[in-house]
Amino acid sequence: MVGRTTAVLVTVLVALNHAWTAAPGYASEPPSEPSAKPTGIAAKYPGDTNIAKDANVLFVENFESDSVIAVAKRWDEVRDAEGLSFAADVPEGSSGKQSLLFTHVGGKGTGSHLYRRLEKGHDRVFARFYVKFGEACAPVHHFGTCLGGNNPPTRWPSVKAGVPTAGDKAFWTGVEPFGDEWRWDFYTYWCEMRGSPPRGQTWGNSFVRDDKLNVERGRWICVEMMVKLNDVGDTNGEQAMWIDGKQVSHLGKGFPKGKWTYDKFTPNAGGEGIRWDRDAGGPKRFEVAEGGEPFEGFRWRTAKELNVNFVWAYVYITKAPAGHVSKVWFDDIVVATEYIGPIAK
Repeated sequence: MVGRTTAVLVTVLVALNHAWTAAPGYASEPPSEPSAKPTGIAAKYPGDTNIAKDANVLFVENFESDSVIAVAKRWDEVRDAEGLSFAADVPEGSSGKQSLLFTHVGGKGTGSHLYRRLEKGHDRVFARFYVKFGEACAPVHHFGTCLGGNNPPTRWPSVKAGVPTAGDKAFWTGVEPFGDEWRWDFYTYWCEMRGSPPRGQTWGNSFVRDDKLNVERGRWICVEMMVKLNDVGDTNGEQAMWIDGKQVSHLGKGFPKGKWTYDKFTPNAGGEGIRWDRDAGGPKRFEVAEGGEPFEGFRWRTAKELNVNFVWAYVYITKAPAGHVSKVWFDDIVVATEYIGPIAK
């Protein structure tokens, strides 16, 4: 997949059922379980009506436009606009009348994307997407819901796949349905990401590893993610994920416990861990205590100038049979500095 002249792949998800641990500076405590009483920014705006006026909201895209061209004007880069169209299908509770349909035909490209810089960078950002996969959708190679940062900010995706990012230049992470398994997980690139055989390549690290987090095709799903940047010189960065308002992953310095097997972190697991030793050019094996060892946290950046400054929605399919039609709907995207939550009725 290529964004302008730079090759890019993409994105992301995280760890098992870890209860939320409030971090310094959090104005509210996002829920780890659904609540009868809605919480988050969306709870104040039934149907998301006027949610863009909230002081904590950075960007809203509900696709209520008269043309795809009008939608494109709100984004910095649109890839394969021919695969985009409107559909009279929206999430339950939405005040809108249409969503944006991404259509991919096997053998004709790899899919569409929408990429936008945020007006200014932030140290903590939440992004909520509603998404629906057609029941006949081919397995996606990569997908976003994606947040990240480039220093300086760029008008298109500019991260090179297969190598760690430079700590003063870039990072990105996303939530995606994992390949043929159709399982939610993170797909994450940062300067201290883990490598894998046979040469220590870094193809994006995963963190959830939960067989119960299957993606249900044919229905609208509320996906929300959070990225909190580290203090320079520390590994106290975090990321979290919610599916339909339930927190399914939260990772930060010291939590959860688990083990690394090359580029995959498995929560609550112990036994033999394996790390790719870049100096030795091979695997390094070690024993992990029962239940795992505390996660080390994220060093998303090594320079204060790097922050969260872009959001990316995309579908990337590479192995669909020729002529096979895959459909993915997006709607009611909200990006904010506080927890958003599902649409309130």
